[in-house]
Amino acid sequence: MTAEGTIAVLDVGGTHVRHALWSPRDGLGDVTDSPSPSLLNHPGTPVERLKARLLAAICEAVPPGTAAAGVSFGAALDQRTGTVYGSAPLFGAETTPLDLPAALRERRPDVRWHVVNDVTAALLHLASAPHRRHLRKVLLMTVSSGIACRIVDLRTGTIATDACGLQGEAGHLPSGTELCGHPVELTCDCGVVGHVSAYASGPALRRMADVLRERTGDRWQASELGRRLAGAEGFDQALSGALDAGDALAAELLDAATAPVADVLRTALCLDPELDELAITGGVATGLGRHYEDSLHRHFARQDLYLTGELAPGWLTDRITVCAPGEANGLVGAGIAALGGPPADGAAYGRTVRVRPHTAPGPAEGGRRHYAVVRDAVGTHLSPRPTPRPGPGELLVAPGVAGVCGTDLQMLRGLRNDGAPVLGHEGVARIVDAGPGVDDPRLVPGAQVVVNPTHPTDPSFLLGHNTTDGLLQERALIPATAVRGGLVLPLPEVPPGVLGALIEPLAVVRYAALALAEHRPRTLLVFGDGTVGHLAVRTARRWYGPDVRTVHVHHTGEGLAWSERARHAADVRLRFAGLSAGRLADILGDEPMGVLVATPAAATLPCLDLALDAVDGKDAVVDLVSGLAPSATSTRLPGVDLAGLRAANRAGRPLPPRVGRLGTVNGHKVRVLGHRGVAGEHLLEAAGELCRSPERYRDLVTHVVDLAGAVPVLARLAESGDRIVSGRRLVKLAVRLGEPS
Repeated sequence: MTAEGTIAVLDVGGTHVRHALWSPRDGLGDVTDSPSPSLLNHPGTPVERLKARLLAAICEAVPPGTAAAGVSFGAALDQRTGTVYGSAPLFGAETTPLDLPAALRERRPDVRWHVVNDVTAALLHLASAPHRRHLRKVLLMTVSSGIACRIVDLRTGTIATDACGLQGEAGHLPSGTELCGHPVELTCDCGVVGHVSAYASGPALRRMADVLRERTGDRWQASELGRRLAGAEGFDQALSGALDAGDALAAELLDAATAPVADVLRTALCLDPELDELAITGGVATGLGRHYEDSLHRHFARQDLYLTGELAPGWLTDRITVCAPGEANGLVGAGIAALGGPPADGAAYGRTVRVRPHTAPGPAEGGRRHYAVVRDAVGTHLSPRPTPRPGPGELLVAPGVAGVCGTDLQMLRGLRNDGAPVLGHEGVARIVDAGPGVDDPRLVPGAQVVVNPTHPTDPSFLLGHNTTDGLLQERALIPATAVRGGLVLPLPEVPPGVLGALIEPLAVVRYAALALAEHRPRTLLVFGDGTVGHLAVRTARRWYGPDVRTVHVHHTGEGLAWSERARHAADVRLRFAGLSAGRLADILGDEPMGVLVATPAAATLPCLDLALDAVDGKDAVVDLVSGLAPSATSTRLPGVDLAGLRAANRAGRPLPPRVGRLGTVNGHKVRVLGHRGVAGEHLLEAAGELCRSPERYRDLVTHVVDLAGAVPVLARLAESGDRIVSGRRLVKLAVRLGEPS
């Protein structure tokens, strides 16, 4: 058994696999180093065999009884899920995705696996150094068997990633270099000609030496580098020794190899002047030390930043650091990453890596601060905010988990004009502080609560929508009007894991079921393949009766495909596109039916019209859960103010809800209602249902991130218009929140 709190740490690269035990108290234990089962070390071996060997080697390196393992993995991987996209040194040009955490869990389910990119791990260690506290941003580039870089913002503690969970795959940027005055064309290990790694990586440096030998002939034979290599000295030792001896040909070789790296660093600093340090690590750079740094300086002396090089000489070179051995240790960084706790619940692997910021707010920033996901004219980003003290009647809460829903996505995409900078109206929070005048003895610090986002009588409170900032922040202020209105509800029991993100949407489904169940439908027709649609299907037999039949109409092909794979799916599953009213009517039959329309706002009217055509003349009641434009009308219901009809029922009032008996264009009658928001009892009933049957709903939380990890996901959803994240259909995104940094 290993000591309590000890983490098994591994650094997996194209050349070596290193592993050890590490703890914050005792540091790094003895390191075992073995050759990597990679394509670099075993050319011609089938990739699947290499992957199997690698998985076995990783699992064998973790001693029995070790609860957690941190893996620094040398590959382009989705930092949000741990899925490996590709690694030229490990697998060559193969880019078939490998769900590495899942594969490791399958082989060693006794271990909590934490996988990060190797540069991320090295940067986590580098950024933890106390002397870097005052820096704004740090870039770390690794130059070894592969090349990549990462940037951390130490003010927010985030290592941002793009829409695919990637950042800084600089080794695969197009580039070029020269030897003896002529261009060199070499192929990267990924199979493409002319990448940075084709000239600057460790293997590339050897290939560059071969080109130089061919082009220089006698000069090569007479050089210190040539003589050392002819004497069967290893390449790394020969190059270092030749540089120590001042060999001009060795310096020419190194300068040709570092030229693409200098281009990347120069460009990075040109585009982001907040980079206070550009550090280079990896076997090549660290092994050559001052020679590598001198070579970079020669490039910058020949081509500095435009004007800055003249007006502020040394501004660029002063920011360059070639790391000493152990200064950016991927093994320690893997341990730091694993300290974040177990992988998140749900289908998503875990959290976007976050570094604890070292900078404390100064006096001018006004005391305590916390982080929030903020949207503004610039975009969506993580920002520090002053932490308020609750005033009379107010509560300060710490959200523990927050959900992101379709309404939030509409706001991010500019389809709604709600003005709250901080979104999030779903979730569970803990009371941190209560202002004077909060008399409810249940609303005390430490109480776990759910906040009803919709006030029944005060439109100024709409959590995460209008002027009231939502839950996507480490601290949220709940105004007195919501507290007085009974909208802060203590939870007798909190749903496990991240299921608290489902309380509010499940409460919406509960409200709809109470309204529709009064009409005793034998068939429930559900439009919409978002969270509410799936929840309506899963609760139908619980809340309508054991014999009710469910028909689920999906508005996307991805949603239909997801339902086909789900354990709890409707009896009949259909796609809206190409679905005729006649076919739908045949499927529904003539028994009493309830219709729930829970689609994105843009799809509400088309789905409503299809539903009305299919049920015309039948015993049916329709509930409009979806949003509607203020002037929305349907030609099937002449003269009906649909938005007004939906708004007639707000936050559970009146009870029973108002239901309109409306005339259709064909002269038949149909009952239609709608509702905005839910009542407190609906939220508590939903929380209880999630506590009783968590496994029935757990797979609906398809993606889990932390607060920093929410930023790239939300940005991607805002730009894309779809619901595909990390290559998978998004049903519910849950955001885990922690204490202020």
